[in-house]
Amino acid sequence: MRTNTVYLPDIVGKGYGDFWRFKGRYKVVKGSRASKKSSTQSLKVITEIVENPHINWLVVRKVERTLRDSCFAQLKWAIRRLQLDRYFKCSTSPLEITYIPTGQKILFRGLDDPLKVTSITVDVGSLCRLWIEEAFEITSEEAFDRLDESIRGRLPEGMYHQVVLTFNPWSDKHWLKKRFFDADSPNILAITTNYLCNEFLSDSDLILFEEMKKNPRRYRTAGLGGKPRLPRR
Repeated sequence: MRTNTVYLPDIVGKGYGDFWRFKGRYKVVKGSRASKKSSTQSLKVITEIVENPHINWLVVRKVERTLRDSCFAQLKWAIRRLQLDRYFKCSTSPLEITYIPTGQKILFRGLDDPLKVTSITVDVGSLCRLWIEEAFEITSEEAFDRLDESIRGRLPEGMYHQVVLTFNPWSDKHWLKKRFFDADSPNILAITTNYLCNEFLSDSDLILFEEMKKNPRRYRTAGLGGKPRLPRR
């Protein structure tokens, strides 16, 4: 697909083909540092908004104040990278991004104010997408279920609801492992990515990972993201 004068595959790069195409309910990405999971997800958010006038996104982290310098900044980067600046309005009060041609929204909420999460509506289209960044911060599976249930409602034919969870490697005892990585369901895509699928890293970035190999335990987690389960190219 071409967005403006930009060729999308050149921007997204390789290693996330399954992630980009998957249409099941849950996309779960455990990625090590520099695995481009958040940048790929932010490009996907903006691309979906532009391609489908019914899609709105809710972006969540455990603490609301962390969103501005993480997901909000990442999505502004994606808008610039896709050369779509004139089509989007990014505001900080309230924290939201609006697609000007249609009025579609990207809304941001923190779990530290549950009432703001459970009572969300949109004026245009459907709130059918949820992105939970640093999902390991959600220690309660019940809290996730409440979030999951907020993405519901009848959709036009051919559309679907989707929840995306991205996070850095965390303890195997976390509920995320059993719920998604140990599950066998066509409705779940659970993958582990790492810096080896990021062709945009500089030589100095790669040197840092080479140095990290001197500490095998750290390299396995922060470099490889645990036991790799890379998506197909």
